[in-house]
Amino acid sequence: MELPTKVFTVEQADRLLPSLEAILHEMDHRSLRLREVLELVQDAEEYWGGRIADPDVQGREKYAELLRERDDLEASLQGDIERVTALGAVLKDYQQGLVDFYGYVEGRLVFLCWQRGEPAVKFYHPLEGGFAGRRPIAPVPQD
Repeated sequence: MELPTKVFTVEQADRLLPSLEAILHEMDHRSLRLREVLELVQDAEEYWGGRIADPDVQGREKYAELLRERDDLEASLQGDIERVTALGAVLKDYQQGLVDFYGYVEGRLVFLCWQRGEPAVKFYHPLEGGFAGRRPIAPVPQD
């Protein structure tokens, strides 16, 4: 198991949510375009087969452009993941928008769990557990 780069309070994690929403929004656009590009690459490969590498094949340059765009999009998405990691968070599932933060609940190191669209971090789960095992964080008593 990886050691936490940062341990968060719920309030610290909540302050990162706007940044995480922005990164996930950018990832939406990149992943949508990546799916389109991958389909176009596959179509070209199915149509031309092994001849796609032949310099005389019509559409070869467009195919090469698609491969470059695919590589650029994949690199950008990896950069987005690294941006989330640099914040100290753990991107668990991009498609579902699941992000965890190391934190303490009742003296135990756990993952504070947030799903995209939730207004705040309100759940946690054990480090060895996942989203299915998440439980509500008990409110901190106000003096």
